[in-house]
Amino acid sequence: MKPTILFVIGSLEIGGAEKQMQLLVGQLHGRRHCCHVYSLQSGGPLKKWFEDLGVAVFSGGLKKDDIAKAPWKVVLAEWRLLCLVHELNPSVVHCFLPLITFMGSLAGRIARVPLVVTSRRALGTHQRRHPVLRPLDHVAARLSHRITVNSQAVWDDMVRCENVDVSKLLLIYNGVDTRPFRATLFCVKDVRQDLDLKKTTKLMIVIANLIPYKGHSDLLRAAKEVVERFPDTVFLLVGEDRGIQWELEQDVANLGIGQSVRFLGRRDDVPALLKASDISILPSHEEGFSNVILESMAAGLPVVATDVGGNREAVLDGITGWVIPPEDPRALAAKIIDLLKDPNRAEEWGRRGRERANQMFTVKKMVAAHLDLYGSIDLS
Repeated sequence: MKPTILFVIGSLEIGGAEKQMQLLVGQLHGRRHCCHVYSLQSGGPLKKWFEDLGVAVFSGGLKKDDIAKAPWKVVLAEWRLLCLVHELNPSVVHCFLPLITFMGSLAGRIARVPLVVTSRRALGTHQRRHPVLRPLDHVAARLSHRITVNSQAVWDDMVRCENVDVSKLLLIYNGVDTRPFRATLFCVKDVRQDLDLKKTTKLMIVIANLIPYKGHSDLLRAAKEVVERFPDTVFLLVGEDRGIQWELEQDVANLGIGQSVRFLGRRDDVPALLKASDISILPSHEEGFSNVILESMAAGLPVVATDVGGNREAVLDGITGWVIPPEDPRALAAKIIDLLKDPNRAEEWGRRGRERANQMFTVKKMVAAHLDLYGSIDLS
C-alpha cells in the first residue's frame, strides 16, 4: 500500500504556495504516494485540477471573508480536519501558510501522525499585520516535526525573530516547471497582436496580485520616469485585484501615463505573456521566495526586483538582473532604464537567468528534497 500524505492549505486559489503544492502533488500522487488535499476555504480554481488528477479534495467549508466575519467557523473547520486525519490515518500531514499551519499541526499531533510538516513561505511580516497569527505560528512551530522554508532569508528571519529550533528547519527552494516556457516560443507575435502592441514596443511585465505590499504604487511612479525616457514602453500589470485597483488607476491618471499601463487582471496565459515581454519587474515590499522571479528567469527575461526576502538568492545582481532597495521608485526607474538602454546586455542576462533556473530551481530538485524529508521516517 502506498503511504498517504495529507496536504493542508488555506485555499486553492492561484498563489505561490498553492503552485508549489500543485507541482509537488502532481509528481507524487499515484506514483509513490496517495495524496489528499484539505483546503480551509471551499472551491478555488485549483480544485478541479486536483480532482482531475484523482486527488481527493476536502474542505473546511469557509468562504473568503469568513475568518473576519465569522471566526467561529474556524473551530468547526478544525473539527472537520481532525476527523479527516483520523479517517485517513496519513503517514504525513504537510501544511502551508499561516493559521492553517496551526490547525494542521494541531490535528496531526492529536492524531499522532508520524510526521507533521509545516512550511513557512514568507518572512514574519504577516504577524505585524495580523498580531493574532504570531502565537499561532509559534505553536505551529513547536508542534511541527520539521519546518520547510523556501529561502535562506526566511530561515534567518524565523531564527532571529521567533527563536525556532534550527534542527527542525529544512531549506527547499521553490521549483519552476520550464515546459510551458519552451512551448510558447512562437506565441510572442500573437500575444502582442492580441494586446494591440507594436513589434517595437518595449514591454515591461509585473506579475503580482494587486495588494499594497506588492509595490505597484512604487512601480507606477517609476513607470512615469521610464516612459519620459522611452515613450514606446508599456507596463503590463498581471494579477487579481485585491481591492486597490481603483487607487492604482487613479495614480495612473494623475501621473498621465494612461497609454503606457495595462491592467490585465488574472490571466491563464502567463508563460506566453512573459515570453512576449522584455523585462520582468517585481517591486514588492516583502517576499519569501518569488515564483514569479523563477518563471521570469525560465522565460529568459532579465529581472529587476527589490531586495526583500529571498529575491537576492534568485536574482544575481548585475549578472541576471538588478536587485534594488524596496520602496524606492527612482532606483527602480534607473535600473529599468539601464536595461532598456542596452538591449543586448538585457538579452544576455535573460539567457543567464534561464540557465540558472534550469540548474538551480528545478521541479526535480524540489520534489527530491521533499521525498527525502518524507522518507526520514518509516512510512510503511
